[in-house]
Amino acid sequence: MSLYDIPAHLPFLDCLADGVLRQVPGDAPERLSRTTILLPTRRSARALRVAFLRAADGRALLLPRMRALAGLSTEDADELALPALLDLPPAVEPLRRQAVLTGFVQRLPRDRGGAATPEQAWSLAGALATLLDEIALEEKDLDLLAESPPEALNEHWLERLQALVPETHAQHWQITLTFLRGVMGAWQGWLETEGLLDIGMRRAQALRAQTRAWEDAPPADPVIAAGIGVGGTIPAAAGLLRVVAHLLPQGCVVLHGVDRLSAEAVWDAIREAPTHPYCGQQRLLQSLGATREDVRPWPGCAAAAPGVPEGRPELLGMALRPAAGLPAWQSRRPAQWRAAMQGLSLLVAPDAQAEAAAIALSLREALEDPKAHVALVTPDRDLARRVTAELARHGVAADDSAGEPLGQTPAGAFLRLLARMVATGFAPVPLLAALKHPLCAGGWPRGRWVTAVRRLEHAALRGPRPAAGLEGLREAALAGLSRERDAAVLAEVTALLDRLTEALGSFARLPDSPARPPADLLAAHLAAAEALAGTETRPGGLRLYGGEEGEALAGHLASLGPAMAALPPMAPAAWPALFDATMEGAAAPSIRGTRGRDHGPHPRVEILGLLEARLLTFDRVVLGALDETVWPLATDPGPWMSRPMRRDFGLPEPEARIGRVCADFLLAACAAPEAVLSRAGRRGGAPTVPARWLTRIETFLRGQTDEATPQGLALPASPAHGWAARLDRPARVTPCDRPAPRPPRAARPRSIAVTEVETLLADPYAFYARRVLGLRALDPLDADVGAADYGNLVHAAMARFIQGLGVWPGEAAAAALFRDAATAALEAAGARPGLAAFWRPRLARIGSFAVAAEAELRQVTTKSQVELKGELKLLGGQVRLTARADRIDVLPNGKLAILDYKTGSVPSAKQVREGHKPQLVLEAAMVARGGFPTVTGDAGRLDYWRLTGGPTPGEVTTVCDNAQEIADLAEAALEEVQALAQRFLLGEAPFLAWPHPGREPAGDDYDHLSRRAEWAGAEDAAEG
Repeated sequence: MSLYDIPAHLPFLDCLADGVLRQVPGDAPERLSRTTILLPTRRSARALRVAFLRAADGRALLLPRMRALAGLSTEDADELALPALLDLPPAVEPLRRQAVLTGFVQRLPRDRGGAATPEQAWSLAGALATLLDEIALEEKDLDLLAESPPEALNEHWLERLQALVPETHAQHWQITLTFLRGVMGAWQGWLETEGLLDIGMRRAQALRAQTRAWEDAPPADPVIAAGIGVGGTIPAAAGLLRVVAHLLPQGCVVLHGVDRLSAEAVWDAIREAPTHPYCGQQRLLQSLGATREDVRPWPGCAAAAPGVPEGRPELLGMALRPAAGLPAWQSRRPAQWRAAMQGLSLLVAPDAQAEAAAIALSLREALEDPKAHVALVTPDRDLARRVTAELARHGVAADDSAGEPLGQTPAGAFLRLLARMVATGFAPVPLLAALKHPLCAGGWPRGRWVTAVRRLEHAALRGPRPAAGLEGLREAALAGLSRERDAAVLAEVTALLDRLTEALGSFARLPDSPARPPADLLAAHLAAAEALAGTETRPGGLRLYGGEEGEALAGHLASLGPAMAALPPMAPAAWPALFDATMEGAAAPSIRGTRGRDHGPHPRVEILGLLEARLLTFDRVVLGALDETVWPLATDPGPWMSRPMRRDFGLPEPEARIGRVCADFLLAACAAPEAVLSRAGRRGGAPTVPARWLTRIETFLRGQTDEATPQGLALPASPAHGWAARLDRPARVTPCDRPAPRPPRAARPRSIAVTEVETLLADPYAFYARRVLGLRALDPLDADVGAADYGNLVHAAMARFIQGLGVWPGEAAAAALFRDAATAALEAAGARPGLAAFWRPRLARIGSFAVAAEAELRQVTTKSQVELKGELKLLGGQVRLTARADRIDVLPNGKLAILDYKTGSVPSAKQVREGHKPQLVLEAAMVARGGFPTVTGDAGRLDYWRLTGGPTPGEVTTVCDNAQEIADLAEAALEEVQALAQRFLLGEAPFLAWPHPGREPAGDDYDHLSRRAEWAGAEDAAEG
């Protein structure tokens, strides 16, 4: 038996290459080229080539044949070229398999656990495909696997499913089992009809065919299986390793990091602890018919210079022992463990972004050594993307080896946005997300397209949502541009909508279409995308599918189209979710870190997943996202079998996955001189729990006490978190001063509205931004129907109502008149569906209140006028005070009642008397001085009508009904306005932001421009 081991603290591939070269006679270099080395992944095979060059010290070599073993890598592994493999039917394409299984899953009624939507069925089909692969790959009867045709194997598995006693499981599992048996039979029948093999079945049979071939005709040349089965392996691969180790004359198996230190009782206990990192290794040795004593040191280890403390594997192995080995924790050896800890550090960041920033700085700092090779190893692709972005900030280009999800590439994101835009009826947010995407140009020059989209946004998309569909969008745009004086703007927006309609074609009618085959939906989707992606010089197909990312997307879509033919017709409204689901799992080569750069990724920086990192060695490695449910992932048996069902069927327990990734953790932490163990306190806004391995390590170290270390040991903190925290923190914070703009007198306005006086009093800067700079806050996209919309509607409805009354016609006729006025106001607002549906019931309640209130008012008023425009010249005619009074009534005593409609809160009498809310008082001053041409007299009452349309639809608040008091208040308010006008409009006073503490302005639209949060905080700190 030829079994070897390379210890975990030595560089595996360098030792392997050195040992292979030692076995090749110097006068027979061609023997090396006849050697076959089996490795777990293509990446490790590429790295071994480099290791051979290092070991050869630059001399020319005929390298061995290095192959990635089929069935063990998620990459497209090279299959071993054997005639027997040619007799195997080809494997079904993954997308086609998932589509066919989705069709089967959709047959399960929803009330019996079936999928509610097509994308849920697609997801369940993916889990079913994984289960079918697992059943094939975990088959322990290797003779059955090699000798039985696929249909016989399927019958064997169906019998095992039948043996799962239904009565021992819950009712929904009984239904699932029955359905699963039916699906497996139907699936095998489909494969036979198509002349295909399932993916897992073909991989297992390919491995078994290779095993049989070597059993029948052992090759005379060396065959080395290296680094396979780090965390365990499937039975078919274990059978191949057994043949290599036992039967091949020059075959050997080289293991990685065999545990030689655990006592025999602990070693036996590890076999029953699936979450332990050595469990897979222990079971592999058992399947090879070997013990630890049969494993010899690899010859290439003798000359290796370890850069890692030799005791580090022992330290980590001790911390991760199963329960049977915990008594050894009572042995106190802090000095030994302190030496073993050299090079280990712990990085705990407050959140995922802080973790990424710290990791990037740690990697960047290590690159100061021109020979250092560094890596981030993590299963968390989100963290990998964040670190890539942070490294780019420091001038280091790096790409994630796991690739980039197709749905997150620029072209993939555009396709997903396009589907969502159409399915939502061209709602503002998804519409603009698609139209403003860099790939969207509609056959126009990109600059012209973006300009037209922005004009459409301002005309139709700011505020409440337009009516659904392109016609609703067109009506909203034309209504918004009806007052546009520039005919070119109207023409450009119209041309944009025409081009959008033409490009989308039938895809634009997606929400209203009857059920359609998914293949047709995909074809219409891609045709629309290509039409919209084109520019005046490049067709859309080239822009969508160009480059490495585009090629991967094109290949995926080319396979997806035929696969979709297996799905039944579906509601088009569900297409975006199904399309998103079909993009999950597929990846393109990641060029995120180099996109837009004129050079490739940094040659000494790697960002790797767990599988890609196996057997590789770095000078500094960061093990990122060491949090429960991330590394390790939560153990989920899947939707098709419960844990007991998996056990009874003979499948591995879900916890075995934890053991595999724990082995990845342990070997990666042992292989680098500097290993940073990193985690975040929060992810996605939720608190995290440290990975169980970190907890075990820290607990073990805390117990290593002696007189010199009474508190025990602890992993040293990585300085990278402190660097990241200080990176964006200036040595000295100098906040800006409170803004005090002083525009020249010529730039200052010469008029002020009574509604602006309050703003000028409380926040002169806001008045400056609005009147001097001409800035207006944009309405939000797809806004809820807001207070401003409601106020405008109520004012318009009340004005139409009062103007149309004339002689009091009676309550019934008045109520009908108000309904007509409300309808006209809604139509004038543009007939936006959200606005009309939301406010029509409230306007009806306001109408009931208004009719009753008007019936009472007609008894004490002789005349009413509405929407009166007024103007009063101040300071010798240099300044105009303007107003628009909602309503002015003439009372029987000749005095005037000034009314103002409010749809929100109503100012209190105290606020009015103290001058904080001067609108009505100033209107009274203007009336007294002839500011309203159609009204003369003095004010005798000031009223607010609060019109909400709620449970209390309206109420009248009289703030003052004393004519003399009103006159005094009006005089004082007018004097203050003239003083303000003298200072701010005619003078050179600065427009300060919030100059009077305690007097808050009505809005905060301009606070971000004045940077209030910055200077206000500094002033508060200074006062404190």
